[in-house]
Amino acid sequence: MIVTLVGYRGSGKSSVGPLLADLLGCKCVDSDDQIEFKAGKPITEIFSQNGEPAFRQLESEVLDELLSQSTGVIASGGGAILAEKNRIKMRAAGPVVWLQASAATLATRIGGDETSPSRRPNLTNKSVLDEVSDVLATRTPLYKACSTIQIETEGLEPAEIAKLIFERLFASKSGATS
Repeated sequence: MIVTLVGYRGSGKSSVGPLLADLLGCKCVDSDDQIEFKAGKPITEIFSQNGEPAFRQLESEVLDELLSQSTGVIASGGGAILAEKNRIKMRAAGPVVWLQASAATLATRIGGDETSPSRRPNLTNKSVLDEVSDVLATRTPLYKACSTIQIETEGLEPAEIAKLIFERLFASKSGATS
């Protein structure tokens, strides 16, 4: 089973992914790490040197590779859901878990992440909160349409979120809904 975590930057995908993988007895791969490895440079450089379309193409290629595995947890990039083919492949590979948080919480988490400015480009010239609010408004319907499980992460620690996902994965297998 492949479990794909989706959600906006700062939603907890990279923190929760390894913990969930431990519970499931498999590996977690962060797609952004794989993109940087394949490109040989940080995502910010891919954006600045090659542009967002080149990044999105590379993102789709990396996701294709990761989704072709038989088991694992994938912490996808926040914008991976923008391409319909990615959403379709994620759903076909297994459960897709949307980690949700308010724009204010996401902006606070992003602002508190020292690695964020060097690894993730700003998508607009707006403040962090305004950017998150605007981009989230566009992406929310895509996250919702793609996900099979939705988890509200407000006030929860990564280990609590991983446990909740684990429980819902097996509740949904027994016929319960999320």
